[in-house]
Amino acid sequence: MNADLIHQTAIEYALDKNQESLDKAIQAALPLSYAIAARFSGRGIETEDLRQVAAMALVSALNNFDPGRGLRFTTYVTPTITGTVRNHIRDKAQILRTPRGLREQGVQLDRAFDALSQALHREPSVNELAERLGWDSERVLRVQSMREKAQVASLDAPDDAGIMLQDKVSDGSDAYEAFESREDLRRAMRALSASERRVLALRFQGQLSQHETARRLGMTQMQVSRMERRVLKILRHEMLAE
Repeated sequence: MNADLIHQTAIEYALDKNQESLDKAIQAALPLSYAIAARFSGRGIETEDLRQVAAMALVSALNNFDPGRGLRFTTYVTPTITGTVRNHIRDKAQILRTPRGLREQGVQLDRAFDALSQALHREPSVNELAERLGWDSERVLRVQSMREKAQVASLDAPDDAGIMLQDKVSDGSDAYEAFESREDLRRAMRALSASERRVLALRFQGQLSQHETARRLGMTQMQVSRMERRVLKILRHEMLAE
């Protein structure tokens, strides 16, 4: 890309706003806008989507560019496009993170997980879940990750007996108080299997009874009770080992 050409065509359009000069300025600066968009690839947003956002920000910058301020157009447009793309990613992520959006996608993920587990007689892979849902694998991982964070954030909720998870994890001493509890708990949860995390999510995030949890997962209440005890033992061990 040629910074001098970008600047010159931007000035020409600023001085004489017509379609021909706009097209020339866009053509000159489009490689720059695409390069900026490329910096944000791999964040769960399609490349073409990022490019379109960057291109619209470029047009907006061209329309608002004032050569009289003495700035080179590349100096002016780069932070403009960068900020617009960042805001777009943030807004898209916010939609996904809303309780309703996350809950609905979580329900879809749970149904796909249950159906595939029954069909395959094992836990499905991320790619298998993605294919079943018509999502890309990044979206599956993103929803799983955010649900895990939501689980940790809501672990202060009592279970159906009114007992807090931290009370169950605690060994009765003040050792638990010494931890940065939520971060330690998040790390400890990595030691759990997907099925163990689902039991934890239903029991403490969903605040379901052991009976309802068992019904949802096609297990017996005794199996859920045993798994819950095992999960709490694992979490206690992992947190004390930190």
